[in-house]
Amino acid sequence: MRIVKRMALICLLAAIGAGCKNAAADQAEEYFGSLNDNQAKALLTIGGKPFYPGQSVFTCQMLASSNVLSLTLTDQFDGRTMISIVKNEWYAKQPVEATIKAEGQGAASLKFGKLTDRQKLIGEGYMMTNGTISLVTLDREKMIFEIKGEAGPYSDFQAPDKLLPLEGIVICKRPAVSFGDVSEKEVFGSTHSN
Repeated sequence: MRIVKRMALICLLAAIGAGCKNAAADQAEEYFGSLNDNQAKALLTIGGKPFYPGQSVFTCQMLASSNVLSLTLTDQFDGRTMISIVKNEWYAKQPVEATIKAEGQGAASLKFGKLTDRQKLIGEGYMMTNGTISLVTLDREKMIFEIKGEAGPYSDFQAPDKLLPLEGIVICKRPAVSFGDVSEKEVFGSTHSN
């Protein structure tokens, strides 16, 4: 009887998790339709509050090589988000999962910031310290990242008492891509699901 209850709980949790992923995909689809080529939305919440204003629309610059994916997003208010995933043949299997660990052993990084006072050039920036970055959709038309973990102020991101919960999604429509030692077909044409 105990095993049956445990299996039922596992199934329930799996169904809830699948529902969350579908909700993120649905939210991404809602924004994707409003984007032009080489545009993105970065819907990040830190400490439960949206980080970028709702009207932010980012441009996307992507560098793809056999062992690095680097994405730089810049919005019309000088907000900036940088995502890096370092993994051999990162594009070979979907979804791409990268872990960030406080000890610096992770295979990814996420930095994001914005100006809070344009006249005085004062800004606010964070760096992800723990968690995962998942590239759940990778094709030439669309890239969707899911982000979940913790971040700290860029100037003091390793102070445990300053860490805040971080989550969000990043949606890119046809980003501008520079290919290093891989071809467009290798990156966007050879992916397959687990």
